[in-house]
Amino acid sequence: MNEPMITWTGRSPVGKARFQPLDGETLAVALKRVLIDEILAARRILEDPAVSRDRAIHQARRHMKWIRSFWYFLAEVPGANRENRRAQVRDTARLLAGARDADVMAAEAHRLHTRADGRAREAAARLAERLDAEARTAHAEIPPIEAVLSRLRAAEADARSLPTRFDAGRLIADALVASYRRGRRDWRAIDEGASVEALHDWRKRVKRRRHLSALVPVATAVTTRAIQADLEDLGEILGEEHDLALLLALLDHTPSLLAPSEGRAAFLDLVADRRRKLKKVAIGLGEELYGDKTKVFAAELEPLYDL
Repeated sequence: MNEPMITWTGRSPVGKARFQPLDGETLAVALKRVLIDEILAARRILEDPAVSRDRAIHQARRHMKWIRSFWYFLAEVPGANRENRRAQVRDTARLLAGARDADVMAAEAHRLHTRADGRAREAAARLAERLDAEARTAHAEIPPIEAVLSRLRAAEADARSLPTRFDAGRLIADALVASYRRGRRDWRAIDEGASVEALHDWRKRVKRRRHLSALVPVATAVTTRAIQADLEDLGEILGEEHDLALLLALLDHTPSLLAPSEGRAAFLDLVADRRRKLKKVAIGLGEELYGDKTKVFAAELEPLYDL
């Protein structure tokens, strides 16, 4: 089979409808096309002078998360950079993390301000103002866009070097089962006082499961759009919890951001209460998404092994 011409569509090729190969495509060819399209989308958004730098960085990082999920299940497929694919994309995304991380910290302070009252509200307002200033400073620094583009071009070359024949259905199914198994383990551990790192790991596996589910071209009971939406919600909940943990770490590292006399204790109580609520919601949603034994989940994916 001749490989189709890969062109940039200007948007993520994984839409709201169930993913389907184009006419005449095998699943392997379709997945290769989508991977290349994600890489091209990240490049084009960073190269487009009409797009603000902040938005371009945010969108490019979203594409890179998809690219990492592809490299996760394509790990055994030969190509130009097989040994270093996931690390390359991870390190590339980190080059764009500085201003984005500063924005996240400021956004969390503002979000807490809307939920607070009294002394905690005053403290949150002060902190948000100071973090806004830090974010402006971070945005004044020019990110290494050319270095990012160079790495994306290397990733594109690797993607184009992939074969057009491989066991695509089996690879997706195996990766989904592995992601579910690890995610289920993380969910079961969260009640036992899971560390910040464990919660962050769970979040990454939740996101990966959502990405992989979106690439399943047949109807299954464990990859429905409703489940994908729930996985996205869970990822957002765990993401907020992680951002709050980072905010606490920032306050520990830079005590001058909020002095004791400015309501620091009340603010810390506010953060602790919010994190408890988020964990409670995550546990409940996790039960819906990870309550079945892994073998039950795996059985629902049997149709993929025939693709």
